[in-house]
Amino acid sequence: MKPYLFLLFFTLAFESYSQEATLLKPGNRFPDILIKELSNAPTKEFYLNRDGKKSYYILNFWGTWCSPCIPEMDSLAVFQKLYDNKIQVIAISDDDENRKALFLKKRPSGIWLATDTAYTLYNMLNLAYVGQSVIIGPDKKIVSIVRTDSINRFLLARLLKGDKIPVSAGFKESSVSTKGDPFGVDSLTTHSISIRGYKKGQRSMGQLYFEGPYKNRRATWYNASIGLLYRAAYGIKTYEQQEFYDASVKPEEINNHNLKDTSALYCVDILVAEHQKDSLYQMLQKFFSMYLPVKARPEKRMIPVYVLKRITDTANSLPVSVAKESSYSFSGRGYNGVKVTLANFASDYLSNELRLPVVDETGLNGFFDIKTQVNVRDIENIKQSIEKLGLKVEKTTREMNVIVYYK
Repeated sequence: MKPYLFLLFFTLAFESYSQEATLLKPGNRFPDILIKELSNAPTKEFYLNRDGKKSYYILNFWGTWCSPCIPEMDSLAVFQKLYDNKIQVIAISDDDENRKALFLKKRPSGIWLATDTAYTLYNMLNLAYVGQSVIIGPDKKIVSIVRTDSINRFLLARLLKGDKIPVSAGFKESSVSTKGDPFGVDSLTTHSISIRGYKKGQRSMGQLYFEGPYKNRRATWYNASIGLLYRAAYGIKTYEQQEFYDASVKPEEINNHNLKDTSALYCVDILVAEHQKDSLYQMLQKFFSMYLPVKARPEKRMIPVYVLKRITDTANSLPVSVAKESSYSFSGRGYNGVKVTLANFASDYLSNELRLPVVDETGLNGFFDIKTQVNVRDIENIKQSIEKLGLKVEKTTREMNVIVYYK
């Protein structure tokens, strides 16, 4: 599974009767843990390590809110049917019974679904993100821990032959504690700019400053790819669809999904003087082109997009916001915005979820309180969630801002 704009974390809950502080690794016996809240299974709970069946178990960590996980689940459902007497897939998420039922209604399968919200097994495996699986053998020992998208017929054939399955999962690094500002910036600093390599123990993240002494004039990124940095600098909202490469650049140099290749990740911090805050991102553009190994230039091109429209021309049913402050958040479960514009709802949220730029053509101005709920994170369900707002998207082409990478 490719991680997108951010790494996905979630909570997994198990009832454990044997507290183990050590991390689970291949060769370890699966712990004495009660797997609970099973759906689509002949039982509601069971102990895997006490099961008398001589079959392999694949525990897939996923979520209905994780869009790359959905096709992986479809593939696992095919393998479950193909190898029904030899393997049993258990997909573990933090989804409640209702969300699991909605998923199974849309995608019936032989996969068992477990709900858990307490981190125990996820932390014992030290996984860095979802879309990963642990394989347990008939002897109830861990065979391997792998990325779920690596599970195919070839891997399963090797597994059933008893061959060794290489570990391919991504694991969390131990956090490195630091005191003070990592970039040495304090409230007396008027301006600074810094670029560094990969920082061990620091999760990938970005931070903008909307209050305090750095308000609207500082931006920070940790362990970010070149693509993420340039998209931020040029205001590009849609990953890949608004990015082009000349013959001198390979896509993997820009959007590095191999988490083990830390040489392609950077830590950046920029603080501009108060009178320069309107030029923050223009300064970033010049800085990146000077110091990153790949340059970028802005262009306009005709590309596929969605346009956001009203379903009817009747009066707007969205609640007009009376809030003083603007805020928004979103995940695979939906969007929650207070005092937001439809243009920002389209570009910040829908462009990310629908994987194409989304242009607001509703004709509705002003600020609104917007909330959506997505049952399964795919395009169909996202479209259904905005239809409940009286809105729809239509696919077309528009001239849009893009960036072209070159050396």
